[in-house]
Amino acid sequence: MCIRDRYGGSCSLIFRRPSDDMLAQQVKEFIPREVVPWGTQPSETPLQSTDTILMVAPVGFQTNAETAMDNYFMKKTAHTPAEIERMALQEFSSLTRAFAAEGIRIVLYSSEKWHQTPDAVFPNNWFSTHSTPEVKEPTVVFYPMKTPSRRNERRQNIVSELQAAYAREHSFVQWETADFPHFLESTGVLIKDRVRKIAYAALSQRCYSKIATTWAEKLGYRMVFFRASDLQGRPIYHTNVMMSVGTSVAVVCLESIENLEERKNLVDVLSQSHEIVPITREQTNEFCGNVLEVRNAKGQKFMAMSSRAYDAFTEEQRASILKHVDKIIHTPIPIIETIGGGGVRCMMGEIF
Repeated sequence: MCIRDRYGGSCSLIFRRPSDDMLAQQVKEFIPREVVPWGTQPSETPLQSTDTILMVAPVGFQTNAETAMDNYFMKKTAHTPAEIERMALQEFSSLTRAFAAEGIRIVLYSSEKWHQTPDAVFPNNWFSTHSTPEVKEPTVVFYPMKTPSRRNERRQNIVSELQAAYAREHSFVQWETADFPHFLESTGVLIKDRVRKIAYAALSQRCYSKIATTWAEKLGYRMVFFRASDLQGRPIYHTNVMMSVGTSVAVVCLESIENLEERKNLVDVLSQSHEIVPITREQTNEFCGNVLEVRNAKGQKFMAMSSRAYDAFTEEQRASILKHVDKIIHTPIPIIETIGGGGVRCMMGEIF
């Protein structure tokens, strides 16, 4: 097994600072033949989806006892730690190949076992980027994370490269060490309509309304808050497991929003610009809400998801999604979903 691929023409994957671990030897063939800049293709208007994503190879991937406290998607297996890591790397490799084959650019990093960041494969929770058309100036935002192991994912080399690439920075990480700590885990909890400047957020331990409101004021967004729960009535820890917003289509588990007024408010706002594809709580458990629209430099749009999610959608639901994107990209990532409790969307940090 190795994380590598060969493409005709130029390579669409940027490998950043390989480690000295065995993985570095395995990914050497991923180093591009041409270096492309950070960010998606230039546009005079905000784009909802990006053609460049940041991903972190899952070296040291294991069950995270800290996040298991409120991530009910996580499950245990009988596999050894070495087997879990090997299978996760294989799944990661297949997914990056599928993206690169469609011309989606990947900024690739690797974690290390000694970083003690078992969830590093999910980089979308600690930063977000925003283009000039969206917020008037290239901007990077850093977010407060609930658990110490996840805070360690903000490695200085990645942070420094993001700071160098964006003219403006907002940071909310000070909330982690406040007298009364609170958290806002980036695109895990903030589902953005970047074109209309609206952010949808399910309130939870990882989504504090006061931080979200301050975030919205700084970036010029409008917040739509609601409460969502799973089949057992437990709060959904991340909005992005039950909701995704693309350019003109949105996947939402409406039945998880039991407050009818909150549900109606979300539908009223979202339906003005998007076709809503409702999913059930059972489908949410299959990661149908954990999907993300991406594009390539040609402007082709794709909905990315796991094969588990793809199989759980009905034919009618897939047809509705395909009215708005050119193709659905999916690969199986069962060990990452089972052990990590996150899906394909969680594995992508959008670079605008």
